[in-house]
Amino acid sequence: MLRNYIKIAWRNLRKNQAYAFINISGLALGMGCALLIFALVRFHYQTDRHHRNYDRIYQFTSRFTSATGDFNIQGVPYPFGQAVRNEHTEIERVTMLDEWYGPLIAVPVAGRADKKIKDKSHEGAFVEPAFFQIFDYTWIAGGPDDLAQPGTVVMSAGMARKCFGTTDVIGRIVRLEARIPARVVGVYADKRDDTDLDYSIMASWGSLREQLNARPENEPFDNTNGSTHCFALFSDRFTAADWNRQQIAFVRKYNPKKIRETSYPAIPFSKMHLLPEYGGVSKGLLLSLTLIGLLLIGTASINFINLATAQALNRAREVGVRKVLGSTKTQLFWQFMGETALIVLVALALGIVIFQYGHTLAHTYLHGAFRFTFYFSPSILGWLALLAVTVILIAGLYPALIIAGFRPVVALAGRLTTSGTGGFSVRRGLVVTQFAISQMLIIGLIVVANQLKYVRTKDLGFRKDAILTVGLPNLPSQDIGKMTAFRNLAIASPDVNNFSYSMSGPPQSGSTSQTIVRFDSRPEEEPYAPQQVWVDANYVGLYALKLVAGRNLRPSETIREALINETFMRRLGFSKPADILGRTLYKSSVPMEIVGVLKDYNQSDLRQQIRPMFLTTMATGYYSANIQLRSNNYARALKQLEKAYNQIYADNFFDPEFVDDQIQLAYQQEQTMGRLINFFAGVALLIGCMGLYGLVLFMVTQRRKEVGVRKVLGASAESILWLFSREFIQLICISFILATPTAWWALNGWLKNFEYKIALTPAIFVLALLVTVAIALLTVSFQSVKAALTNPVNSLRNE
Repeated sequence: MLRNYIKIAWRNLRKNQAYAFINISGLALGMGCALLIFALVRFHYQTDRHHRNYDRIYQFTSRFTSATGDFNIQGVPYPFGQAVRNEHTEIERVTMLDEWYGPLIAVPVAGRADKKIKDKSHEGAFVEPAFFQIFDYTWIAGGPDDLAQPGTVVMSAGMARKCFGTTDVIGRIVRLEARIPARVVGVYADKRDDTDLDYSIMASWGSLREQLNARPENEPFDNTNGSTHCFALFSDRFTAADWNRQQIAFVRKYNPKKIRETSYPAIPFSKMHLLPEYGGVSKGLLLSLTLIGLLLIGTASINFINLATAQALNRAREVGVRKVLGSTKTQLFWQFMGETALIVLVALALGIVIFQYGHTLAHTYLHGAFRFTFYFSPSILGWLALLAVTVILIAGLYPALIIAGFRPVVALAGRLTTSGTGGFSVRRGLVVTQFAISQMLIIGLIVVANQLKYVRTKDLGFRKDAILTVGLPNLPSQDIGKMTAFRNLAIASPDVNNFSYSMSGPPQSGSTSQTIVRFDSRPEEEPYAPQQVWVDANYVGLYALKLVAGRNLRPSETIREALINETFMRRLGFSKPADILGRTLYKSSVPMEIVGVLKDYNQSDLRQQIRPMFLTTMATGYYSANIQLRSNNYARALKQLEKAYNQIYADNFFDPEFVDDQIQLAYQQEQTMGRLINFFAGVALLIGCMGLYGLVLFMVTQRRKEVGVRKVLGASAESILWLFSREFIQLICISFILATPTAWWALNGWLKNFEYKIALTPAIFVLALLVTVAIALLTVSFQSVKAALTNPVNSLRNE
């Protein structure tokens, strides 16, 4: 019986090749793209689950409360870990970690200059040995035990091969930041992509404190750095509830001045990857992608249902004969479900090919939250089987019930009409649903594209063209003599127009440093933490920042004067910029005279509002050189600057970045999402148009004689074309009415992520409607025009 079902199904597919092609290709596209989306979502939900203690690991974070709301960061104070160990000995494990951005490693080479390696694709870290008792790493050689000693490192197998060409490196010496010698004591296997702890090199915690001198042991508890993390392994002896209950007493002891403003939530490590406020991936984004995947499967299944029920008329006599010869309704039902299964399985095989190709492209070209690696596991087979069964049921159940329910007398008499095959009412509803999906995606495409254009073109309040930044050595305190020498060499180049030093590069660097200040004669510190930026006197002119009152900073190597932005001025209670000039800010008792007020500019990306901020001088704290170029010959300018940089900073790595590129990098996730929505909207439209084409092809075949009669009676080609087009235009307009509220709600929610954004105007939705109508008319017109131009004699010959 099964063999017979397959044989009949194959014959029908060969007989109706256009029908088979449209269904198989539509389902393959839908399932292939859905597999890509589901694999991406699964990747994020599986991140870091390979650690054995995954469910017991917690990360301590910092929360700062002010009148404007809460501010959350992953960072904690430097002495936080030791304080937790002192107060809560019942916690099983506690470890500190300080992230090391863009680690620079120098490998001594006999008789030659050191080999310098700067790993931009991975971060490094300074860790305590307990880190490896909480998180699982596979050791190829050595281990983490010796990390208790300063001047030791462990590294990934990939980093070991970069440094030495082999993983047999135990006891070899590298120089951290090209200065501090450290001995390799362990090599661990390269981590898979599904981890947030992908560090290529990890140095001992003692190296951070004792050798790099970057963090003094007596660092105050109210100083929080976003790169300093603390992890703990909780147990039945000490739970998150215990920490929440005792946290107030902990803050009162270690940070008493800030007990009302500061707290240290312990977040399950299993949740950190999916918390956007801590730099994680948005669950809403993953849910949206999942919904798009389901919609793509839905629109492909709708194609199948529409075409299967439409094709039922052509199989009416076949069904009538089968029933007369004794076939039961159940047998006919399973016959047509078998045909559906064959089509779905062929489509799934093609979908897997599309998925494999798409995954290769995704791994290469997608970034941020959208970059993923697919890892096969036995559960994937069950997942594929579930997908196939679901699509078979969705696509095949209704058509099989319709076809199996034909009355044999009506079918054999040839009196079966479209109302007997599910009718146009059902197909109309399915077409409306299909194009509502397409229109929602097209509206999303237009909105995302316009928001990204707005981001690119908005005046941020500072100059960003033809400016590049170069990082200085990662030192506790910069060498002012070397800084002066590099500046002199750089500005001697005819390609350099201006030069400035700053703490963190451009005005919108993405790096924040907040501090507590006291204003003028007020006895209490301000209840919020303004952003502090250390810059030299050339910074304002180089970036064309606008002064609304006062003057620029005078050259100085220490903190003396301050420029504040308009937002800070208003928070201090002033409405006129001139009234605040000459007043004093105090940072840790160090006075700063307010000499100017800067017009507000976006110091963070457009997702965030402008915050209170002040600029002051602090030469030893500059870590970035800002260089404005005069000519468009960037290659020549970079070559000259590299030569000057290497002459002064021979141990460091010349790594220039243009400011406009840095700013766009902040919106990489939105740009990638825009490309994905473009692609998925295109796929949904393509699938919908394929189905539309199949329906029009069927309608032309069924109404061939009607068209012939109309032409004999004088109907024009235009009226025939309108005959086939008007119904679909009506259905698309209905789908637009249904799609618009949903699209508005979803996109309005997405735009709320931006403090500065476009408006959702009616023109956006009308444009989406016009695009859909135009594409649908192009799809319908090919077969419609062909029918309109057909000689009516050929259509009526058999009458």
